[in-house]
Amino acid sequence: MILILSTPNDDDTNIVMEHLMMLGEKFIRINDLDLFNGNTKMHYELSPEPKLFVENIFFGRIDLSDIQCVWYRKFGFFDKFKKKFRGETNVEMLEYLKLEYTTTLELFFDFLKDKKWLNNYLKVKNLSKISTLIASQKIGLKIPQTHITNHKDSLNLNESYITKSIKDGTVIDVGEKTFFFLTKEVNPKTMARYDHFFPSLFQEKINKEYELRIFHLNGKNYPMAIFSQRDRQTGVDYRHYNYSKPNRMIPYTLPKEIDEKISRLMKDLGLDTGSLDIIKGTDGEYYFLEVNPSGQFRMTALPCNYNLHYEVACTLKKMNT
Repeated sequence: MILILSTPNDDDTNIVMEHLMMLGEKFIRINDLDLFNGNTKMHYELSPEPKLFVENIFFGRIDLSDIQCVWYRKFGFFDKFKKKFRGETNVEMLEYLKLEYTTTLELFFDFLKDKKWLNNYLKVKNLSKISTLIASQKIGLKIPQTHITNHKDSLNLNESYITKSIKDGTVIDVGEKTFFFLTKEVNPKTMARYDHFFPSLFQEKINKEYELRIFHLNGKNYPMAIFSQRDRQTGVDYRHYNYSKPNRMIPYTLPKEIDEKISRLMKDLGLDTGSLDIIKGTDGEYYFLEVNPSGQFRMTALPCNYNLHYEVACTLKKMNT
């Protein structure tokens, strides 16, 4: 039996499940949030030996000892659970609840540690943006010049930089306002206003010819070119979507050398799947930016006619034998 660890409203999970049903595979899905809102019951007992059961209206009661393989899709996003406490200002209480939340999820990981995994949770958990950039350099991929600093003296105030989260971007609601933490350009005039600031990540601004979004699955890459530079709104980061005039997105063929280095990087990181972001510069060079092990891949599959959800389902089917 296949276990999918996901989160509510993830369309990629939904589509892969449809393919698994057509392939005749037996599977169950557990959403992180459902464990804490009561939609999925759980029972963990320690003696005489650890046992873990889950139950909901879709699959009944299941002993997780019967699981053959696990797809670690998206699981453990406390931010979604935290919305239940909207208005709560006690930081210590939120930190306590987060620890209880993550420790409960660790029970699942530990209980399932000897199963077959499509993206092992430990590899994903220990991944960081900085360690990934370092690893990509070691295998010969170019990256933008990168700094983490809390003082403007470390930067060239005659140049513009790109800034982004050191860990992961997020969305924060403050009152009735919503703040999106995406990639932004910082110009010299803005930086000159501050002598020091919270430690932040800065990268040199690469003049783009286009962006690449690449989905990787078990040693094979599925690249897509995004012509984000043709729109001022999406020029820095295509995720500043222009819904009235979307970017053109087409299938892309990577140079053999870059394709092989990406596959080697994913192997070195211990990742079976992931969505990678790369820039093709106007200087002709390819610049690696980051990889998201849980990145949504429908955006690559549909414009490029890559049947990625079926490929993921077939991979799970092979692992389930």
